[in-house]
Amino acid sequence: MKKNLGRTLCAAVISFLLALGVLGIKNEYARYLPGGSYGMKPLVETGGAKHVFIGSSMFRQGLDIRVLEEELGDSVYILSYNGNQPLFMAMELSYLLDQGVEISHLYVDLYGYTAASSPWISDTKILLDTDLDFKWATWDQMKEYNHTSLLDFYELFVTANNEQLLTWPVHSRLLASQFYKGGTLVYSGGTTREALDYSLGEREGVHPAQEAGYKEIIRLAREQDISLTFIETPKYASMEGDETYTKLVSQCLKAVEGAPVVLAREVEFDNTDPCSFQDLIHLSSQGREEYTRELCRAILSGETRIEEE
Repeated sequence: MKKNLGRTLCAAVISFLLALGVLGIKNEYARYLPGGSYGMKPLVETGGAKHVFIGSSMFRQGLDIRVLEEELGDSVYILSYNGNQPLFMAMELSYLLDQGVEISHLYVDLYGYTAASSPWISDTKILLDTDLDFKWATWDQMKEYNHTSLLDFYELFVTANNEQLLTWPVHSRLLASQFYKGGTLVYSGGTTREALDYSLGEREGVHPAQEAGYKEIIRLAREQDISLTFIETPKYASMEGDETYTKLVSQCLKAVEGAPVVLAREVEFDNTDPCSFQDLIHLSSQGREEYTRELCRAILSGETRIEEE
């Protein structure tokens, strides 16, 4: 009986250690999987790009990669994750620089609602692109500002992206057909005024951790001699005029004092046309192409303003 119990315990310990080993390999080395046209990995592999856009779905749905190439040249990349927040954008920039990525001009998403959020990873794809140290730093930030649980830890380090890893040959091909240099190739239709008749609700204000993220981006850019521009992509007219949103934009501008900014209203674009929007904050394919072309003209002509300190 004791002998069988000992064997069972031994098997359990070995299984546990093997599981830890597999998790360690996944969290440290998944970033070396071949293929990819989205996220940080392609940028690290190529060594960088002259024009790099770091943001959330605002950039993924708001910037047309083909137009960017046409207007700014071939050396361009869009790094976007759903719900990406300023704090994590700063961490991403630091990680890229540590990996030897070279950037001439950095463009950063300025979106009030993500800046008002408590630090949290919405898009776990970022965990496939980074090493274990980045994941621990991410967890530390999430834990510091939220009531986290063992389940949150389990989801972050154990279950996140398992489906993609198990189906990687198919998954990587699917991404390759949907993205090019980080920019989406998927067609997105417009909508109607009736469908845009809603609000995203109130927020208290820009979160201190997100404000610190903005300031860290500015510091890193200055330290590495990288040109920096913050960009607010268009929001539907009712959203742009919303009291909560305008308050958050104002607070974001204060957080990035001293850095060049291109606000949506400063680019020639009709944000009253529902055909240009999927929803209140995301552009349709039509809107994305039109806005990106006008944005590039503003960038190339130097029509950016500095938020005075």
